[in-house]
Parts: sequence; C-alpha cells; structure tokens
Amino acid sequence: MANSAVARSLARSIRPFERNFDICKYRCQRTLTLCARTSLLQLQASSTYVNKVHFMRTFFKLPNLNPLSNLSKRKAYAERRLLGYSMEQMYDIVSDVGSYKEFVPWCTNSAVYDVRPTGCKAKMEIGFPPLSEKYNSAIKLVRPNLVHSECTDGRLFTQLVTVWRFSPGLPDNSKTCTLDFSVVFEFRSQLHSQLATVFFDEVVKTMVNAFLKRARALHGPESIQSQKPKVIDYTS
Repeated sequence: MANSAVARSLARSIRPFERNFDICKYRCQRTLTLCARTSLLQLQASSTYVNKVHFMRTFFKLPNLNPLSNLSKRKAYAERRLLGYSMEQMYDIVSDVGSYKEFVPWCTNSAVYDVRPTGCKAKMEIGFPPLSEKYNSAIKLVRPNLVHSECTDGRLFTQLVTVWRFSPGLPDNSKTCTLDFSVVFEFRSQLHSQLATVFFDEVVKTMVNAFLKRARALHGPESIQSQKPKVIDYTS
C-alpha cells in the first residue's frame, strides 16, 4: 500500500511537467510551420519578381517586335530540263510576249511595243491576289538561244529578271533542247515579300509547265517522255 501511495504522489508531481512539455512541443511545431510558410511565400514572391523583370525586359526588347525583320525580300529560282521540242519551237513561244496573257496563268495583260531585231519592250500586268502589278519590261532576244526579260519601272519590285536559255538537247534528236530557266525578283517591302511567299512555290513550279502546255497545243506531244527539272537554285 505504501508503494502505491508513493507512485500516485510521483504521478501527480510529474503531470504539470508533462503539460508544460506538450505545450512547448505544440508551440515549437507551430513556430516551425509558420517559418516554413513565410520562407515559401518569400521564395514565391522573389521568383515572381524575377519572372516579371525578365518578362518586362523581353517585352521591351525593341528589335524583336518586328516579325518580318529577318525575312529576305529577294526570291530566286533556277532549273535545267531536257524538253521534247526544238530550240526554235520553244524560242518562238517564249519570245511571243504579247501572247502571254493567253496562256500564262498569272499574267492578266501583255502588250509589246518598240519592236527591234534584238529585242522589244512590253507593258505587263501580273496578279496574285491581293497583289497586282503593272510594269514595263525590256526584253533582249537572241534567236534561238536567249529570251531575257527585265522589269524597268515597277512599283512592287526593285528587281524582276527572267531568263530563258536554249541549247541543243539529245545528239540524235533534233526535236529536243536543253532549257536553263531562271527567275529572280526582289520586293520593295518586307510585307509584300511575306505575302509573295504564299504563291512563290506555285509560280516557280508552274512557269515552265505553262509554256510546255502551250507547246503541246501548237506542236503536239513532246518527242520524248516528259523530264523532271533539276533545281539549281531555290531561294524563297
């Protein structure tokens, strides 16, 4: 009995210390939690500030505001192809600039003037919605090898040069020739250059085909199987 009484007395004396310990433990945990939350909020605030500063610096970096600034205004295409028509046949079709409006898809008007043995001049109008251009062209002719056309006063272009060169084809077939075709044009504005990108592929891929279709209408089928072009230059 004496031992039981002593144990109860010790338990009563320890209880206040247990309560104090629990209170200290709770306060320590709460303090640690508050410190952790405060540190997290400070870290988030710091990160937000850094991101905001980075955004502001990026947003106000003026050289990047113009998406067209790095685009080239110059476009070029060149190909070589074996054709199933003679040099004279192809030369006559290409040099007949006044008839372009009848078979070249994007040519809406063409009229020849100032005709001379070595060349002529032409008033041209081409249209690629929403672009349309009227200009004069100086044309150099060397039968049956060369048709060289150059824009002289366009508002849309600073440069527009188209060159057709014809040379002999297969040694044993006089109804063939080798074509070297090239076109180079440069726009006055970046905006027009960007718009032209939409139809550039169509123009360069169908230019020669439009003249071959004209040749088939005038002279019948090609004397050889149609050949694929060898692309020499492609700058878009």
